[in-house]
Amino acid sequence: MTKLRSRLVCLSAIALCLAGAGNVAAAGPPAPGGLSPAGGASVQTPVGLSWLSVTDPSGIVAYNWQISTSSNFSSLSFQNSTNGQTSDTASGLSNGKYFWRVQAVSGVFAQGDWSAAQSFTVTGAGPNSPPPPILAPAKGYSTFHPLEVMTFNWSTVAGAASYLLQYSTDSTFPQATRGQFDNLPTPTMSFATPDQGSYFARVFSVSSAGVLSQPSNVITFSVFYSNPLPGPPSPISPTNGATETLPVSLTWTDVPNPQPSGYEVQIAKDSGFKTVEEDDPQLNEASRTVLSLTPGTKFWRARSAQGDASPTTAAETAFSATGTFTIPSAPPVPVSISFTQNPIPSGNTVFIQVQLSVAAGASGATVQLTSSNSSALALPATLAMPPNIGWAQLQVQAGQVAISTPVTVTATLNGASATTQLTVAPTALKSISFSSPTITGSTTGQLNVVFTGQAPAGGAVLNLSSDSPAVSPPASATVPAGSSTAAIAIPTNPVAVNTLATITANWNGTSAQTQITVTPQGSPASITLNPSTASGSTGSFATVSVLSAPSSDETLQITNSNPSVVTIPGSVIIPTGSTTGGFNVITNVVSTPTVVTISVTGGGVTQSANLTVVPPPPPPQKSALLVQASGRAGETVSSSPSGISVAVGSNQSAQFSTGTSVTLSVSNGRDAIWSGACSSGGNKQKTCTLTVNTNLTVNVNVQ
Repeated sequence: MTKLRSRLVCLSAIALCLAGAGNVAAAGPPAPGGLSPAGGASVQTPVGLSWLSVTDPSGIVAYNWQISTSSNFSSLSFQNSTNGQTSDTASGLSNGKYFWRVQAVSGVFAQGDWSAAQSFTVTGAGPNSPPPPILAPAKGYSTFHPLEVMTFNWSTVAGAASYLLQYSTDSTFPQATRGQFDNLPTPTMSFATPDQGSYFARVFSVSSAGVLSQPSNVITFSVFYSNPLPGPPSPISPTNGATETLPVSLTWTDVPNPQPSGYEVQIAKDSGFKTVEEDDPQLNEASRTVLSLTPGTKFWRARSAQGDASPTTAAETAFSATGTFTIPSAPPVPVSISFTQNPIPSGNTVFIQVQLSVAAGASGATVQLTSSNSSALALPATLAMPPNIGWAQLQVQAGQVAISTPVTVTATLNGASATTQLTVAPTALKSISFSSPTITGSTTGQLNVVFTGQAPAGGAVLNLSSDSPAVSPPASATVPAGSSTAAIAIPTNPVAVNTLATITANWNGTSAQTQITVTPQGSPASITLNPSTASGSTGSFATVSVLSAPSSDETLQITNSNPSVVTIPGSVIIPTGSTTGGFNVITNVVSTPTVVTISVTGGGVTQSANLTVVPPPPPPQKSALLVQASGRAGETVSSSPSGISVAVGSNQSAQFSTGTSVTLSVSNGRDAIWSGACSSGGNKQKTCTLTVNTNLTVNVNVQ
């Protein structure tokens, strides 16, 4: 469902948001005047609306207009906007009196005052208005349930480009609340709504110029949980205990308003449906083919779901009257063989489906399979049919054939056989295409090749040609055996103007063509590297610029002077409409500083930039600090940065980066006499700081 949304709503929302963003709302432009039609003029549809322009210091970006059957515009029939034009057209109006008005929107999206309302009377349709359709009653009935699909049909209007259907709970179809489906190509529409209510519907024809006809006749319908349900479907066949072999096709009558996935059919072993053998819901058609059933008398019935009877329950019809049929207890025999695809190209897989007359017994059954040409279609010797099942399938792969080869497949069980033919076709060239419809001259494109089947043993040797020197495919390319697709590199050459080339591929008597446009290659203006010096494997990023943005993706070649040190892609793309493109530069570890030149080439011009790759910095050196703590028991000597935390009466060593400044302190703020690498000269100090440049020892006597 779509609700009417006009440009007026969008522009108004923007204007209101922007106007409220500041401390003081911008004053709107003045109300337009000179409205036409005016003064109760009699007009025909489509109605031409016009007004005089107004000015504003920020300019005028739009005019909003509204049409209503009420002079206070409490309910709108139509509303729309122009992008600054002072005229518009209103169509789709029925006969009667209307009021209309217009307002201006400034360049800062401030809405001005509405003009004084003017009135006009529609007396009929003019020559540019298409005739209205005739809307038929809703399909089946007019009392629906929430989420029940409703179908509406109307008469065809000669020359109509499309149709528009509206529905509303208000007979005046106000624009703000009506539902609408537009651009309908045929005179029919199906939809469902969860909203309860009594509704009105009408339809319009729409001309190729977008002019709506006057509205059609109005029909009514309702959507309520409590609406009555239609009667159930009626069984058609099989009935009256008819003897049926598998597969069994059940058919029943349609309900008045059939639903997508609305039917359910049940098959039971008893008339009370206490032992249901098959329950198939969500069926689209009033029929069902059952592939497996056990022997015996069967009872079946069908019903239809018609939307919802409550927010949590479906609105379902009663079940139909019960039909009966009998599956005989005779030994099962094959009755048909089918394929999911016929003919099948060489190398492709296909499902073979075997149908028995009745379901296999409790122990299952083993069906014998044979092929009249095992090189074209090799089959396993048997197909296991599961217990109490009358249908099974298996997947097989077709062999390679040079010409179309019919193969007879036979299934045998209990002395009876069923046969059918499958044709194995030779693999053919299906299509070729480029990954992009355009390519920059002097670059290499990718030709995608698709076969109907798999390439034969030895591969498929394609013959390739081009009708233009702008594209130079190889004379031949081999697709590996067993492949059904391939990608082939296709070089292109420089061109001065856009050049269309047709590429042809031939193989085994079949051919395919595709086209590509080769565009002139632009010239790079510069290439820059960030950073220009990279250490070890940190890498860099290259930015390539061109003087003018290309109209399609442009490819430039890139190279580097030392691939063992630097890895880059073979090309860079300048995207459509952009003047820059970029790529990652991957660097490897070097032992000595190495300068690598990275170049970009296009249109006969090469630009370069140097990247200096330097060895990574050596790992930081470490030195040991040993702290020996004595004195007051129960205290701890710690370091900042962390590493040392030694209790009085013991010692601890920690590694620090050479050159690190380390501060030692005692817990609880106690004094200590420090000696060794960090000395307090026999005096008491709370801390002691030293620089660890080599292996050092500090003695601490906690006071």
